[in-house]
Amino acid sequence: MRTIIYTGKGGVGKTSLAAATAMASAAKGHRTLVMSTDSAHSLGDSLQVPLSHDPVKVADGLWGQEIDVLVEMERHWSEISGYLETLLKSQGVEDITAKEVVVIPGMELITALLLLERYEREGKWDVAVVDTAPTADTLRLLSFPDAVQWYFDRFFKLEKRMMKVARPTVGRLMHTPLPSDRFFESLQELYLRFRRVREMLSDPDRCSVRLVLNPERMVITETQRAYTYLCLFGLPIEMLIVNRVFAEQEDGKFLQKVLEEQKANLGLVEEYFGGVPMRRSPRYPHEVLGLDRLRQLAKDVFGSEDPAKIFSRSRPVRFFSKGGKKYVQIELPFAGKETLEVFSRADTLFVKVGWYKRTLLLPYAYVGSRVGTANFSSGSLLIEFLPPAGGAKHGA
Repeated sequence: MRTIIYTGKGGVGKTSLAAATAMASAAKGHRTLVMSTDSAHSLGDSLQVPLSHDPVKVADGLWGQEIDVLVEMERHWSEISGYLETLLKSQGVEDITAKEVVVIPGMELITALLLLERYEREGKWDVAVVDTAPTADTLRLLSFPDAVQWYFDRFFKLEKRMMKVARPTVGRLMHTPLPSDRFFESLQELYLRFRRVREMLSDPDRCSVRLVLNPERMVITETQRAYTYLCLFGLPIEMLIVNRVFAEQEDGKFLQKVLEEQKANLGLVEEYFGGVPMRRSPRYPHEVLGLDRLRQLAKDVFGSEDPAKIFSRSRPVRFFSKGGKKYVQIELPFAGKETLEVFSRADTLFVKVGWYKRTLLLPYAYVGSRVGTANFSSGSLLIEFLPPAGGAKHGA
């Protein structure tokens, strides 16, 4: 199954583009599912078709789904949610409140990831298009499989052994219920599923991320940060779609100012995200609602191409550690090395190789480090970061 994840700042048009992509995919003959993970669902509004937690047929070859966490937990996570509800009620939390508290923020995307893992095993869909919550929530939750694996690798077996000892002894004296063996078995099963989710997310042949943004400074900056952290998590960023771009021939002084600012911001997008395949979609004089308008949006973005094809498998930016040092590797396939300038300031890395210029927001782990050596070879730039010297906050 091919999974395409659409993410970006709230209000940039992710839902419309996800729906349009799914419609065009189905029109190409792929059995396609489009899924919303945003708790404030608007996918059904975009398609103008009522959706539910179970997939609903929208058109030939196309189904839509809006995640309902409570339904999913009752069906598949009953052992885990049941214990947590019992635990909360034992501490005086009311029954209805306990059910709500068990649903932690972001559970929609966690549920969606597990559903995608199941759908891939079942082989029912050729393509799954995922419309996510705004960027910050998505980034935290796309890293969730890594956090789960870290916890299980270090603590799970120890806690399971401790519970076996505590249940017949300490457990008799406590008012707080202790988890059962079945609870731990459910957690183990969940862990194995998250491992498969992680494998799926990091495989560019199975899954990729498409970043959606508008040509506005604040949106570009947030997209830049999302791009950095998606690279840090090793998730394949396949495409950037700049949405709501005004046509150049618009008239009027007001619009002329808008067009000048938009042109400058589009230049920043090219500078920040060079190397990532990029598409644009126009600003329409109407809302993109309903199947006909979504078809037009898909045509304007993808033309006659299959929107479900893999547009890129490259990893333009890679963060990694080796021998106690941190590195950033940037692919610059068309850059010359007549000049090489690399320096960092606060949380930003500035790179210039020949005519090619990049500005990259750094992960928190790199902030404060100094730029050491920088080597450019065969279209790839490798930058070494050194620990701060004497409290210096930037290097060159």
